[in-house]
Amino acid sequence: MSASGSAADLAERSRLADGKKTRMGMIYAILAAPALGLAFGLLGSIVSTPPFDRQQPTGAFALVAALQVPFGVLAIAVFLLVTGTWRDTGRILGHRVSWWNLFVAVGGFVGDLCFAAASGLIGGALAGSIGALAGVVGAIVAAVLYRERILRASTVLGLAALAVGIWLAVSGGELGAPTHGWYFLVGLLVIVAAVLTWGFESFAITAGTDLMPPESFLWWRAFLELLIADVLLVVLFPEGRRIAADAWAQPRLVAIGAVIGLGWAIWMIMGYYIGISYAGAVRGGVLTNTLAFFFIAFFSLTVYGAPFSTYVIVGSAITIVGTLFIVTEPKAHLARLRS
Repeated sequence: MSASGSAADLAERSRLADGKKTRMGMIYAILAAPALGLAFGLLGSIVSTPPFDRQQPTGAFALVAALQVPFGVLAIAVFLLVTGTWRDTGRILGHRVSWWNLFVAVGGFVGDLCFAAASGLIGGALAGSIGALAGVVGAIVAAVLYRERILRASTVLGLAALAVGIWLAVSGGELGAPTHGWYFLVGLLVIVAAVLTWGFESFAITAGTDLMPPESFLWWRAFLELLIADVLLVVLFPEGRRIAADAWAQPRLVAIGAVIGLGWAIWMIMGYYIGISYAGAVRGGVLTNTLAFFFIAFFSLTVYGAPFSTYVIVGSAITIVGTLFIVTEPKAHLARLRS
């Protein structure tokens, strides 16, 4: 076999391997979605109940810092121990990506806190519907910085569908929201802040896992969020400390926190890190965020008993369609990329 033939054969094998890895990442991202839907749907249903409703946003802060993140970090630690990938966690220390990981942890924590606070103001269903935009924000940021061309006719159509879907969700969600007027508007602004921070986090994970093993990046992202949350809870939120103590005194709330933390950890492992590191911020990030937040809205309106809204369900479904238009590449476009 000639040298040029060998090179062509290796290039074809590499292309097929990359394609298989991308598909695996997209599958993991899809499978991770229901886990976050169950977890954050449950979070949205209890953030406006005692003791978390005593003071906002302190109650939401205590819920994230004292229940969600500790159980999530524990679940991730068990995953790393069972898979043997805990050996990679120390490789990030002293590396330039350490600061990048801190940036990701701060962004993730801000997003989680904003979602919890917004759920208390506008309800978990509507917060979930709007949160689905996080994947699109991450895809746009990644496409611009990585110079990946995603501006196609299908992308424009997908963005239009997202706009229609979010408009329907907000229109219907306002009717069943726990607050109205200025409080409702503040809730919308808070969830938009979550969308922006989560979107930049999706890109940051893609960049970080290009430099370090995803498992190492996963551990420090979650552990640093726990550290930041606990320090802020102790230093800045005295009422939050009392709310957290009351929550830990109730076995039912501790069990709920374990469910929320486990679902969050599963989504982090399968979607945010395997999904994004394999499929990238454009495909993996869009799928794992949009589908997960669709399930948050769906479970909030069904399993967790929020006032049912056909508009929210239909609007969320339209965002799924818009997402598929964005991440699905036409055959002609793929052929040009391969050539």
